[in-house]
Amino acid sequence: MDVRYRVLFWVGPSGEKPVAQWLKSLVTKDRLYLGGLMRDLAYDGPSLRPKVFKHLEGSLWEIRDLRHPGPGLRVYFGYDGNTIVVVVAGGDKSTQQRDIDLAKKRLRTKGENE
Repeated sequence: MDVRYRVLFWVGPSGEKPVAQWLKSLVTKDRLYLGGLMRDLAYDGPSLRPKVFKHLEGSLWEIRDLRHPGPGLRVYFGYDGNTIVVVVAGGDKSTQQRDIDLAKKRLRTKGENE
């Protein structure tokens, strides 16, 4: 099976990758769970699992943590139907609106993606 989509992390003006850093800060089981979902995204794109990969608006999508019980983690990404998916924000249910606003801002600025 070949990877069909490139999953890239948003890179800030000084070279930081805040979402990659946030993922690294998570406990191992949460990091592995979200990493597995991002791997699925790279292989299958967002359309295959509509409950997990949810379209929000425009090119903005979210990866939803649907484990029960679970921390309600979210990872936000841009997707335009091509081969580039950019991971732009992450958080949990308690910071969802702030994280969505940040993801929208980062998608507008594009940053340096790596």
